Amino acid sequence: MCGICGFYGFEDGNILKRMIKNLSHRGPDDSGSYVDGNVSLGHTRLSIIDTSDKGKQPMSNENGTVWITYNGETYNFMDMRKNLKGRHDFYSNTDTEVLIHAYEDFGIDFVKNLRGMFAFAIYDSIKKKLILARDPIGKKPLYYYWDGNRFVFASEIKAILEAGIKREIDTQGLCAYLTHQYTIGRNTMFLGIRKVLGGEILTFDISSRTVTIDKYFEIKEDIVNAPEEFFVRKLRALLEESAQLRTIADTPVGAFLSGGIDSTSVVALTKPKIDYDLHTFSMGFEGYFSELDFAKMAAEHVDTVHHEVEIGAGDVIKELEKIAWHYDEPIGEAAVIANYFLAKEARRYVKVVVAGEAGDELFGGYGHYKIGLKTYPWFSLPRIFRSTLKNIVSSYLKQECFFKKEFPYYVLNYFSQKDLYHASLDLTKAAMADEELKRFTSERMSFDEDLIVFPADMKHPLNKMLALDCKNLLPEKYLMKADKATMANAVEERLPLMDKDIVEFSFKIPPNFKIKNGDGKHILKMAVKDLVPEEIIKRKKTGFSVPYIHWVKNEMKEPVEQKLDEGELINRLFEKEKVKMLIENSRRNDWYRNTDLVWNLFALELWYEQFFHDT
Repeated sequence: MCGICGFYGFEDGNILKRMIKNLSHRGPDDSGSYVDGNVSLGHTRLSIIDTSDKGKQPMSNENGTVWITYNGETYNFMDMRKNLKGRHDFYSNTDTEVLIHAYEDFGIDFVKNLRGMFAFAIYDSIKKKLILARDPIGKKPLYYYWDGNRFVFASEIKAILEAGIKREIDTQGLCAYLTHQYTIGRNTMFLGIRKVLGGEILTFDISSRTVTIDKYFEIKEDIVNAPEEFFVRKLRALLEESAQLRTIADTPVGAFLSGGIDSTSVVALTKPKIDYDLHTFSMGFEGYFSELDFAKMAAEHVDTVHHEVEIGAGDVIKELEKIAWHYDEPIGEAAVIANYFLAKEARRYVKVVVAGEAGDELFGGYGHYKIGLKTYPWFSLPRIFRSTLKNIVSSYLKQECFFKKEFPYYVLNYFSQKDLYHASLDLTKAAMADEELKRFTSERMSFDEDLIVFPADMKHPLNKMLALDCKNLLPEKYLMKADKATMANAVEERLPLMDKDIVEFSFKIPPNFKIKNGDGKHILKMAVKDLVPEEIIKRKKTGFSVPYIHWVKNEMKEPVEQKLDEGELINRLFEKEKVKMLIENSRRNDWYRNTDLVWNLFALELWYEQFFHDT
């Protein structure tokens, strides 16, 4: 895994050096650059496949007319290489070189055949084009900036900022963060810096100075009428193949293990496919509930070399500023803290880990899917009845649900986007200073439905929910969190459950095999039931919980309240008395969402101090 960057339109040669330096944590093994007039490419390398100097990037074709800077792994590169070998000379054993020659033979459409996780930029000096592409779902991050004259791209926002981009807060991004804990769609927290989304190709035509974006992958519903056993056998075969592909490396592979069905399945599938000890890593929290017992059970069942990491609030306080810098955007999802410490421990033993992300979004693991299926008929009512229901729901949202974790406010996200957005935002706006409130209620801050990445036509309500999460929640919250936390520690995370073939197959499975008799992820459990302990198969889903709610009220009370009292951005956006009231309410055990909001504001100020102070 690596860091990539580059630009067009700058004459300062030091910009590329600064960008590369800001990505050094993603690839501490080596770095490289290529410059052709106004076009510059940069790379930092974490060597996993072909660790020799032959894998150095940026890399070119035989005559130096096509260059690539590449972050990721293409697991089917050996099959692709066989088809290309008769027409090209190969100087390395890397997947990177395969991509260059595939582009020469098939154009950028070759990306449709890749199985893996990736973000790359190809510079075609003949056609005068810079072409960026990101993997189908969006495991690897890719950002860009274009102002009509200058085009900049990188794996992380902090590298783009080194190009002298003016630092301004994107109010749509801020609004999305305050509502959802993460930015949505193409927007980021920085005005003008945007994301290439999963499954997209961005082409910057240097001659015409135009940017075009094309979609090459879309999740499609194609439900197959077959018995359950057919899907169990097929899914198991795909899981076995995916796990095998993700052991391809010239360095040992480890695994993150929580003791849940997803991570335990991945570990159990991976272990037989390697000829060395499998190191597994689990996280716990001092003085609070943890999943270490379940993880230990899974590790003993599979027979791994198991490592437990246990941290407290003091450890978090010491590392928070560093984590905030690595994350690029506010740490609204506190689980990134656990990912960071887990990756830090893993790096002592391995460069590569496999993990269990995407099981919930593909096979119906979250509780709000079940509630969504129950409430969906209400949203199929005639318009006049639906409108009345929306008014009732919107009113309830404003008064109650944002403060109650168990209320499925997520559910409305799938059926009534505007109602959810405005109702949730109203709670944050209630604490805003008058001047800022005017900005937030201006036309610029009106709800932009284009921010939400809606899936293609889905007929079944469960698939609507799953696809929407695969295009928003999964990449923007969970995958982004995982990438930033692991790459901060120079660890590559691979996700067997998120293989493209598995993603496509999951939308062929009848929804009643995903959630059956109220049991989420039923089909996945049946596919791996001989690999996973029965206690884990039957275990109620708990999620990966970080006790930040408790920390905010106890060990971290002083630093959190000090930041909210003295913070520059918080004091600019919000009224002191209302923030104090929010803090007071958060101390009431039954007001979960208030504590959540306190954390979100704390994380927002941390981020602001990292990226806007002394700039």
